[in-house]
Amino acid sequence: MMDVARLNKQKSQLWWTVTILMIMCMYWLSNVVLWVPWSHNPQLGILLMLTVNPLFWAAGIYICLASENRTGNLMKKALVVASLAVGISLISDYLFFAVYMGSKDVWHITTFYGYAWLAVLTFGEVLLLKKKLLARQYAVTTRLLLILTLCLLFLLFFLFYYLM
Repeated sequence: MMDVARLNKQKSQLWWTVTILMIMCMYWLSNVVLWVPWSHNPQLGILLMLTVNPLFWAAGIYICLASENRTGNLMKKALVVASLAVGISLISDYLFFAVYMGSKDVWHITTFYGYAWLAVLTFGEVLLLKKKLLARQYAVTTRLLLILTLCLLFLLFFLFYYLM
């Protein structure tokens, strides 16, 4: 009985870690896709921000929602994923743009629209894809954790190298 409880706790901890890393990867991928082209052509950056970035976020959020975590309630899981996405994005925006880049113009109304979009996207996926999400929950593995960790390190290295 104790082994089952410990196994469930480990799976839950792995889900939390993978979900946080997935959201961080989506955040930094969005910045790479946005800032690199934007620095050469602002219109291209805006176009990518409105077309490609939502697709990245939709895929990342879907993976978080479709991963096993033993909650049993998709709306509760959506609330957790949306809260993590908004919280991590808000903190990362502050640390990257306000602290590291020294920007005074971090908090535009469009920034808050972006945060709201993450919440709407998360709950929208649950409402639109509920049957699919309930039919198949994917196991979270340490391999996925390793892949996300490597992706995050690569994205951070690329972005900070590009900015230097």
